[in-house]
Amino acid sequence: MGKIGLCFVNPAPQIQPGYVTTMAKRCEEIGLHSVWVIDRIAYDNLEPLTLLATAAAVTNRIRLGTSVLLAGLRHPTLLAKTVGTLDFLSGGRVTLGIGFGSRENDFTAVEVPFQGRGSRAEEAVKLMKRLWTEDGVTHQGKFFKVENLTIGPRPVQSPHPPIWTGGGADVALRRAARLADGYICGSTAIQEFPSVWEKISGFASAAGRNPGEIEKAGLTFMAIDENRGKAVEACAAYLNRYYGGVRIDVDKHFLVGPPGACAERLSSFFSKGLDTLIIGTAMADLKQLDLFGEKVLPQLKT
Repeated sequence: MGKIGLCFVNPAPQIQPGYVTTMAKRCEEIGLHSVWVIDRIAYDNLEPLTLLATAAAVTNRIRLGTSVLLAGLRHPTLLAKTVGTLDFLSGGRVTLGIGFGSRENDFTAVEVPFQGRGSRAEEAVKLMKRLWTEDGVTHQGKFFKVENLTIGPRPVQSPHPPIWTGGGADVALRRAARLADGYICGSTAIQEFPSVWEKISGFASAAGRNPGEIEKAGLTFMAIDENRGKAVEACAAYLNRYYGGVRIDVDKHFLVGPPGACAERLSSFFSKGLDTLIIGTAMADLKQLDLFGEKVLPQLKT
């Protein structure tokens, strides 16, 4: 069985201030590999790196990841410093999942052009890697310019926190093959992950990289309920709030229904070749995490 992480996807109106610390501690207690968080600007989610810093303060082992952070919305110097600080404070537990953005309103909200967002994010990643590992960095790019710049703190992880990327288009797969330490596929692509991975492997080999060095991950969503229909409704409600509609077959692609059904599907997802599965809980109810730890995980270990 691969590694399992929980992704915090619930907006602030659905939780109380103590929810994040309780959730993070419980994830570590039940033996999960990681805690992840989404990133949006024009939405009422919690700011991701602040959330992960809070989780870091009440945990000791569990990894802390973004799935995914919109790197193109932030200046890479500031982002490198913030992530370096988080990695330092957490004792080297950060995984930085990078996204390129699909909603223009997140970009207009911070006065960053939507056009060229992928190239902007890619340049930002390359510059951050230098800032984490070099002194006196000088960079003159299409989007960013720094001169003789040294920042700290350096990340605890060497040479830097792992960089994972997502996206399903060929341009995103090529970026993952070129620059990522891990790739996160979306929930609808998990069933076809072997063919997705075949593409990434080919792109990586063509770029002179060993595909075996790229972590294979997937993101899905979960609602545990003995009434499968209610579980499907809960996931659909999340999708409708976040995306403004339900454009996929929830029953087919998500972990929904009784604990046994969720465990069976989770195992089938890992059979597609994933190393890590990131699970977003569609309901802001800590009982879901209890059910997952008490009823689902034990079935995976037998």
